[in-house]
Amino acid sequence: MRRILRTGAAAAVLLLLSGAAGAASGTLENVWILRNGFTLTVNGRAVEADNLLLEDRAYVPLREAAAAMGMSVTWDPATRTASVSPRSAALRLAAPVDPFNPVVDLASLGVRAEDVEAIGLETAGASYVPVRFALEWDQLHMTDGQATAEGRPVLALHTDYVLKLFTRTGGMLRVGFTTGGLPELTPTGRRQIVLVPPSPEQGFHWPYFLVLPSDGHRQANEGHRRYLIVDITNTGPSNSVADTVARTRAELERGQLPSARLAEELWAPMLMPAIPRPVITYRYGGQQNTFLTHALDRDTATLHLMMQEPGLAALLERQFRQAGVTVDSLMHLDRQVAAMIQHAVGYLNQHGFGVEEQAFLVGFSASGTFVDRLAALHPDQVKAVVAGAALDNMLLPLAEHGGERLIYPIGVADYEAITGRAFDLEAHNRVARLVYMGENDDSNTVLYQDSYGDEERRIITTLWGEEVLPRARALTALYGESGGHGMFILDRGVGHEYSEVMYQYMKAFLQANRDADAPAYPLPDDPEQLPFTLYAP
Repeated sequence: MRRILRTGAAAAVLLLLSGAAGAASGTLENVWILRNGFTLTVNGRAVEADNLLLEDRAYVPLREAAAAMGMSVTWDPATRTASVSPRSAALRLAAPVDPFNPVVDLASLGVRAEDVEAIGLETAGASYVPVRFALEWDQLHMTDGQATAEGRPVLALHTDYVLKLFTRTGGMLRVGFTTGGLPELTPTGRRQIVLVPPSPEQGFHWPYFLVLPSDGHRQANEGHRRYLIVDITNTGPSNSVADTVARTRAELERGQLPSARLAEELWAPMLMPAIPRPVITYRYGGQQNTFLTHALDRDTATLHLMMQEPGLAALLERQFRQAGVTVDSLMHLDRQVAAMIQHAVGYLNQHGFGVEEQAFLVGFSASGTFVDRLAALHPDQVKAVVAGAALDNMLLPLAEHGGERLIYPIGVADYEAITGRAFDLEAHNRVARLVYMGENDDSNTVLYQDSYGDEERRIITTLWGEEVLPRARALTALYGESGGHGMFILDRGVGHEYSEVMYQYMKAFLQANRDADAPAYPLPDDPEQLPFTLYAP
């Protein structure tokens, strides 16, 4: 229970009343009285009742005075005793309360803010719910700054609560209510950003953002199949969920990512998870590794397998605790994003958006690497993937090459151990795949400690060396030799970015695939700017 500190007027008249007044007999007298010669107020409110003045003493009906002070009166005729006690009442709100911004209108309950001395909140199984209360005029606001910053609701969704209001006069009012669910997705014609909280029971431990497009490009896209566009946040290392949520929102508000531009121009809703990138480095078995969640690296994708080894599991538990996250929250991160996609599709279609079950994955740099790998791990949920700055580190549909076993994320040698099912090249090729990078891109992920572990780096440099462009060309050739399909482009004269010509081709690629039943690979209009390699049936 929280106490509210305040100053204000108490009862304007001191009543000569006791909690229990008893009398076995009385004396009859004739007296002169003045009827209704004064006004009694309680906490600023006039008491509507007849009153009497007798020898400069004020008398009011006990029941009306007690009621004004939140008390109740009972009368025992046998003992001629009037008992006054705090009044307790209960009622229930008819309308659900918004769990993200819970507000209760006290005036509708017949209570004024200045009458409230203390407040408590309880729910089934918890007699105390740790939220802050703020009284603004006659509205009671419930807040939790940390929950809001981390993308969680202040109160649980679809949950029964009891609000306890203790009055300054000793009464208590119990107000039952049920919280609502996710926000209504109502098109306004303007671009909207909606934060969806974590839902472990539905398969994801982190919040995600939904971006609803404006109607600026609606007319050009109506009549075509509509797909959810999915990108992954790439906000840099941080152990703070609140920081990740804030950075992700800021990135979406800028709307400059290729995924955000494409979603707006194709009149497509967009999903971006707010998954943190905690700094977790560990040394085990003579090798050092660092988690890179935003690229779905080997450590992230195989966490569930590593936790099966007791010594390594104990080490990882310690490292995760130091980073302020739990192992469970990052376990099966690929499945969590897949669950977010499924959840978002259902949420959107519940509000009439009519999106397809599969999604378009679009990313650049680390998020380009993530979507390339996610498409390989969950091909059935992906219609098309556009992976930018990923030509030199794309996952090959190949298990072995040059005497080396191509483990994830280089190839698919341990695909079954990670996913629980054998790699299916046919399913892999049902995803329309566009992978590109700038011809002058010198962002060499092989040299980064968090991009690859020691063993992965050894395999890559042994087979293809350290240089970016030769490796990109070698991987492109091997992709076709292994039976993989896709469009692979080197964006001429461009570094770790993309040209406007490349962007327009991305758009044309997704437009071609949204209405196609099989992967479609339109040829670039400007092959001088976009020299390409195409592997298709």
